[in-house]
Amino acid sequence: MSESSSSVARSARSFFVSVGSLVSARMVLALSQILVLPIVARLLSIEDFALMAMAMSVVVFSSVLSDAGLGRSLIRSKNMSDDDWSSVFWLLVGIGVGLFCAVQLIAPLAAHFYGEPAVWPLLSVLAIVPLCQAISAAPNAEIERRENYTGIARVQMITTVVSFSAAIALAFAGAGVWALVAQQVMLAVVRLIGILSLSRFRPKAVFVWSLLGPHLVFARDALTSSAISAASAQAGVVAIGKLLGTAPLGLYAMSQRFSRLPQFGLAGPMSVVVYVRMSKAQDDPARLIDIYLGSMRLLALLLIPPLAFIAVAGDAVFSVFLSEEWRHVAPVFALSIPGLAFEAITIVCLACLFRACGRTDLLVRLTFEGAILRIALVFIAAHISLQAVAASLTIWGLLYVPRGWALARRVVPLRTRDCLRVLALPVGITALFVVLFVILIGVYAPGEPVEVLIAIAFSLMAIGATALIERKPLGATIHIFKD
Repeated sequence: MSESSSSVARSARSFFVSVGSLVSARMVLALSQILVLPIVARLLSIEDFALMAMAMSVVVFSSVLSDAGLGRSLIRSKNMSDDDWSSVFWLLVGIGVGLFCAVQLIAPLAAHFYGEPAVWPLLSVLAIVPLCQAISAAPNAEIERRENYTGIARVQMITTVVSFSAAIALAFAGAGVWALVAQQVMLAVVRLIGILSLSRFRPKAVFVWSLLGPHLVFARDALTSSAISAASAQAGVVAIGKLLGTAPLGLYAMSQRFSRLPQFGLAGPMSVVVYVRMSKAQDDPARLIDIYLGSMRLLALLLIPPLAFIAVAGDAVFSVFLSEEWRHVAPVFALSIPGLAFEAITIVCLACLFRACGRTDLLVRLTFEGAILRIALVFIAAHISLQAVAASLTIWGLLYVPRGWALARRVVPLRTRDCLRVLALPVGITALFVVLFVILIGVYAPGEPVEVLIAIAFSLMAIGATALIERKPLGATIHIFKD
């Protein structure tokens, strides 16, 4: 093997080790949810999950603001001094303190808006989450810049174990919704401790406002985009909580816990590594396209089959894993997941492309247009039913993604047909296995536990068949992820 070939192989292995480390950590969290949710769902009520969703609608938005886009800017910048890093760190600490105080002030207003007094104390405690995230942003950026994803993965795994242990313990103790609050607080606090101990960055007692200029320009658009995206994502919670009540909101919240798994468990960690690689290739449009299409190919292979089978076997999946009362989550998940999965597979890494190229203005535009469309569809649908809200998310995804590809063409020569070609095979093979599954279940009518096992088996077969047929494109994908 030549020296260049060895370098490519090492680089490719480095990429997949990096992604694998983060994905493994996220998979531990995802598997923990699969193991913990059946316990917690049986000990807590649907209304408890609804109350938590109401409180988190504020926390999620403030958490987005906690980083202020400055962490991404630190990663992207090529030459910076200790004074740069320290100035950004202290600015973020100030933002975190401000968000903590803001959430305390918003808490009674949110409780009044939803007509649920219990939301007030929940938010008062959850206010610590954005503060912890703000403090950890710069140290986390230093770790990512060194590409120490294995270390980040270890921190995430420890955080996962501690947070879910706290949730289970409090749920058994009869703490109700406070078990879910403890989970979120422990996620933030333990992660902060881990990141601070892992990072080599140590802030100096320096704050130079003039050094923040380039970071603030980058952060302005990145923060605007993230804030709009968060508001868009929480539109369903606000609309359902206000117009349909706590019971439908509890079902919607549980559906969202499952539908967020694609982005949180795989697309999210992959985007962390993809962003660093795209930043290094920001002046090479062809390479940026290769990285984007390669990330899409991997995400489509690993996400489309399992999500499709959760949707098709939803009645059995949710009743077996959670309990009979959660069976009504199945149609909500099935109606919303096509659009949400389409968005997770395509948009997460597309956002990396915009950021890497410094075209955060286009990301803001895409996010703003998508938010307006999503909020409008969701609020109209909320006047009809919970199922209508779920269906509106799929309609939104099908309209939103092509718009993203169109805006990307202003940066790189990305062709829509190339993107669709990447998705076509996993969608087609999954559809074939779904048809076979439906026929088999219709003929033999096994019990629900057996139906779930068959769905898992068919999902794995669909992944295997797709990987076998696409072995050459997948091999090419491995080789594009090099330094």
